[in-house]
Amino acid sequence: MIIVHISQCRPGMKLGRSICTEQGHVLAGRGFLLTESALNRLKQMGLPYLHIEQEGTDDIAPDQAITDETIIVLHGALTHIMDELFDRTREKLSASVAHFCHDAVKLLVGDLRAHKNELCLPVHLSTTLSDGEKQHFLEHAINVAVCAARLGIEENLASDELHALTMGAMLHDIGRLMLPNGLQSRATQSDRAQYLSHTELGYRLLRDSGFPALTAQCALFHHERMDGSGYPFGMEGERIHAHHQWISIFDMFDTLVNGRSNGVPMLPHEALEVLFGGAGTLYDMKKVCNFRDNMALFPRGMTVRLSTGEVGIVSDVHEDSKQRPIVRVIRNSNGDSLLKPYDVDLKQQLHLMINGIGSDKVIGESLLKPTLQGPSPSRTNELFHVV
Repeated sequence: MIIVHISQCRPGMKLGRSICTEQGHVLAGRGFLLTESALNRLKQMGLPYLHIEQEGTDDIAPDQAITDETIIVLHGALTHIMDELFDRTREKLSASVAHFCHDAVKLLVGDLRAHKNELCLPVHLSTTLSDGEKQHFLEHAINVAVCAARLGIEENLASDELHALTMGAMLHDIGRLMLPNGLQSRATQSDRAQYLSHTELGYRLLRDSGFPALTAQCALFHHERMDGSGYPFGMEGERIHAHHQWISIFDMFDTLVNGRSNGVPMLPHEALEVLFGGAGTLYDMKKVCNFRDNMALFPRGMTVRLSTGEVGIVSDVHEDSKQRPIVRVIRNSNGDSLLKPYDVDLKQQLHLMINGIGSDKVIGESLLKPTLQGPSPSRTNELFHVV
């Protein structure tokens, strides 16, 4: 089974994982043969990736340390929050939603403890949402929570602290839901101050709703930067708690690789380069290095394009060199399927590089290059702050 961006899926491909509606009903089951009309409908619904059955990859199981059931519960907790905040007269969340969030986070932590040595595939919901901004918000919240939970487990945090940190990571952007235009709000010149207030809005909501102090503080401080150029307080260096420094790194990385409506997604290693561009000033250098060393930029099951033009599937990842995985080549540079796929170890073949995700050359050359709106990151810190 492989993971393919929906723009690169073709009629005749067979689903390797079911797709559900937001209400939990199966829209297309595992083994469903994709048609052109079905693909067009799924694209309209905003589903970014599909799991596809691919001959010659039966032994490759995409990393999934989190069960589908846990993802559904996390999705449900976040959706309940959004539903309550839709009522603009509310000043705090109900106790039942707060308990729901805590229970959801406990499931997430339990999954990651049970699969401690398994790499986590970036979470993409298997549900179809008509609202792309909501889809991004939910996936971003879960991905940042996964990163924080893994960090907390590795640092042997006590259960209460671990759960509070994970909830803070999941809800770090909750203040965006409270802005006048909700998730549609942007940090434009005229609305910049209003947008930046989402950190304080989120903090007050979580504090007043009875969430742990650490959880609320993640919402307040996740845009602070080591050199004092962040917001809302312009805190510097060690005045920023280590947990909040980590949240800012996870937040930025996931935003870069998954993009948003006003930006083009980057390749994972390109997003890492952006983080290193801010290491030593905006971010703690040791933390960025730690993130690099422990993050599988190209997890098992991901379709990639090599610098030779060949297409392959990440079949395994080296523990000591996660950026240089083993790739099973399934198509030659002309796009023809190979009768006998073969593995290439990028740790040994240093002249080879991954230069695209997916098999479509046009997509790889136009969509996946870091074309950012506005000034380049080398000239401004804007990219590091307003996400």
